[in-house]
Amino acid sequence: MRLSKHDLFQMDDEWLKKLPAELLLEVSKRLLHDVKELQDRLNQNPGNSSRPPSTKAPWEKAPDPAVGNGAPTESGAGEAAAETAEGSAPAQETTPPVTERPSPRKGSGKPPGKQLGSQGHGRTQKLAVTDRCAHRPESCAACGAVLAEDAESQAYTAWDEVDIAPPVEGRIGLMFSVTRHTLLEGRCACGHVSRAMPWRAPPDAQWEKVELGEWRLVGPRLAGVIVLLALRMRLSRASIRELLREVFDLSLSTGVIDETIREAGRASFPLEDALVADIVQAAQLHVDETSWSESGVLLWLWALVSTSTVLYLIGPRTREMLENALQDGYTGILISDGYVVYRNWENRLRCWPHLMRKLRGLAESSDGRVSRVGQEMEAILTALMAGIYAARLDPPPQALPEIYAAEVKRLQHLCEVHQTDQHPALRSVVREFLHDWKVILRPLAEPLLPLSNNAAEQALRHWVIARYISHGTRSEEGSRAFALLASVIETCRRRSQRALQLGIGE
Repeated sequence: MRLSKHDLFQMDDEWLKKLPAELLLEVSKRLLHDVKELQDRLNQNPGNSSRPPSTKAPWEKAPDPAVGNGAPTESGAGEAAAETAEGSAPAQETTPPVTERPSPRKGSGKPPGKQLGSQGHGRTQKLAVTDRCAHRPESCAACGAVLAEDAESQAYTAWDEVDIAPPVEGRIGLMFSVTRHTLLEGRCACGHVSRAMPWRAPPDAQWEKVELGEWRLVGPRLAGVIVLLALRMRLSRASIRELLREVFDLSLSTGVIDETIREAGRASFPLEDALVADIVQAAQLHVDETSWSESGVLLWLWALVSTSTVLYLIGPRTREMLENALQDGYTGILISDGYVVYRNWENRLRCWPHLMRKLRGLAESSDGRVSRVGQEMEAILTALMAGIYAARLDPPPQALPEIYAAEVKRLQHLCEVHQTDQHPALRSVVREFLHDWKVILRPLAEPLLPLSNNAAEQALRHWVIARYISHGTRSEEGSRAFALLASVIETCRRRSQRALQLGIGE
């Protein structure tokens, strides 16, 4: 039992001097135990634990050779909390409870936006119209008769749409266009006057607060640029507004910019099924997750990465979240860290650099006995890793499990001996090895299988930085739009395509 702050307050030189020798020895043992534990915790860094690289001080961010022997260093996008359940025994494993989404924060009680009766204002910037588009009613709303194009009609309302003009071959740079869309009303032979109406997407329960329609100020190509600036360049709404004003002399409010991003997310929603279909058919799938804040509530950003597709999801850190994404139909190899949720898939691989960092932590322990065990296990795993890399370049005449049979047997013996050890870190690591023994050592029999989960962690790295800047999202619709747009952007980058050419926002 660790000494508390209350206990330490009562301890001083005078108190120690009055203790009998046998009691002084017991107090010294407790203090020594606490000092070693605190020293190990103080010594933790991204090279010997699950702490992310962002926890390093700026002057400590030189390349860390702790993994060694050519093993690819991971980005560490998963938080330290992301692996708290890795080393627990099967009987102790519990799936975190589903995190309920927050109810709207209580504020002044007034609805957002312009209040009823307050003085309003419209756009003060006058834009020169470069193109016009008339929308005529196709049929009579009363009798259903088809209205001729040359029938008498007149305009009853209109709106302007600002967009980036299509590129001209041989020319570089952006040219903006302003299209005035005019809605016409026409009289039928029956005497009824019908009006053309702008297209609007039908209501969707998943996008209750995001309307998608034809009537909008920002065109699809400009919307794609705004999405690129917000997600890929990680600019705030205010920064995007400033850039458009300073560089292009275009004034847009932060509300319009935010609305554009959400509309682009809803417009990209049909692509999610195609992304999921590609993910489920992948032969190998890298999976990782990192914490994500939605209006102050802790959720998780999941990354599912194949060779050509990346799918992001924001939600609770539960098995159901992953099962819904994979639709219970994934038969390929799942590559992950040791989080308990992934253990539901038998056909999987473990990330060796994760294990190497934990063994490095044991090797650097202030407890001499634990340090010696950690050093020996680290040396064995390093030798196995070197053998796998060598076998990829020049396959040996004998199978690797036979070549390294003695090392594997020694590693298993160390794990079995210390699975009930009093030291919690050592006990946790060896239990993790024993529980995933076949999964961890599978690449020894199949050297061409990947040893790391770098693909998923690299896919999360950019968005972890975005999380630090934006502090997450503020609503369920915002989270869904963010995940969808990030999926489209990263998938296009992985396929060497430009997301803007695919028409994000159209």
